[in-house]
Formats: sequence, structure tokens, C-alpha cells
Amino acid sequence: MHIKVTVAILLALLFYSAFSVSETYSSKHEEVKKFFRSNEEKTAKDASWTAQDIFKVGVINDGTSRNGYAQYVCSVLNDYGFKGKKVWVQIIDIVKLTSDGKWVNLGEAHCNNA
Repeated sequence: MHIKVTVAILLALLFYSAFSVSETYSSKHEEVKKFFRSNEEKTAKDASWTAQDIFKVGVINDGTSRNGYAQYVCSVLNDYGFKGKKVWVQIIDIVKLTSDGKWVNLGEAHCNNA
């Protein structure tokens, strides 16, 4: 199972890279992405900005709604300096993305971070 998850993560990174929008992102964007890709954040398996105001976090689907986790991501964004910014957080099934190429949304939140 561990090898499958590792392969899924690597494939997701390639997939995200192929579809990233060529926009200029701030250092804040890169820092928060780095945090969600790190071992500090155990739930996230990958993360990517697909637009300056859309942040996608890939997780393993455990069958539960991930809206609460998306709200948590909003609070982390606030901690990283996105206060007062509107960001749409989408929690994506990372295995489905890498195996079928489908963006299955497991949860979401519209952060205002005011």
C-alpha cells in the first residue's frame, strides 16, 4: 500500500505540473504549498495552486466529507498571510486523480480569511 501511495503522489505531482496555470505566485503561495507537501501536514499527500485564488490539496479518500479539513486549510492560509484574501480550497481524492485523471472533490471551503 505504501508503494502505491508513493507512486500516486509522484504521478499527482506530474499531473499538477502539466495543468498548472502560468501565473506568477507570491512567496506566500509557495510557502503554504510547501507546508502542505511536507511531513508536518500528515493528511495532505500533495498540494497545488491552480490559480492565485484556488488551492487544491490531495488526500487519501477515507469515505468522509473533507469540508472540515478544507476549513482547517483556510485557517492555515490565514496563518501564512492570506488574511483578507478570498481563496477557494478544494480537497481532492489523490488516488482517483492519479489513477483515472479525474478531479474528485471530497470537500471544499470558500475562505475569506477576514
